[in-house]
Amino acid sequence: MPVQTTYSGRAAAAYEGMVAFEEPSLTISRIVETAAGIGFGKPAFQGTRDEGIAASGSTFRGVTLADRNVAPRNGGDLFAQGDTAPVMINGTVWVVVSGAVAAGNPAYLTAAGAFTASATNNTPIPNARFDSSAASGGLARLRLN
Repeated sequence: MPVQTTYSGRAAAAYEGMVAFEEPSLTISRIVETAAGIGFGKPAFQGTRDEGIAASGSTFRGVTLADRNVAPRNGGDLFAQGDTAPVMINGTVWVVVSGAVAAGNPAYLTAAGAFTASATNNTPIPNARFDSSAASGGLARLRLN
């Protein structure tokens, strides 16, 4: 049986799908309809059922939150099809960004479902702004209002 022999000096400051602040927020539970599942900190769209979400679509519902109780069969950071996922619809969550973002920038989604501050050929996320700055591929706080 393998034994862990090295440890980080401290826990990561943030990770994808982590709630950024202990402030009033609103999270709903939805059933994942996408066959490949939906990862933590990813956009969730209205599914075909009232309580369903999908990894792509036309109606943005929110951002999936990290859940450390997800079954290991999912790889540890993925909600499988049929799983119930927490979806933040109001509040601040950590997301990975595509392209550099700055605090205060409006938030958009690329066709591939990535969060960005670039309006060009991207879909605006209603009432959403980045609450911190980050380089492309980095973590930034996304505020959903």
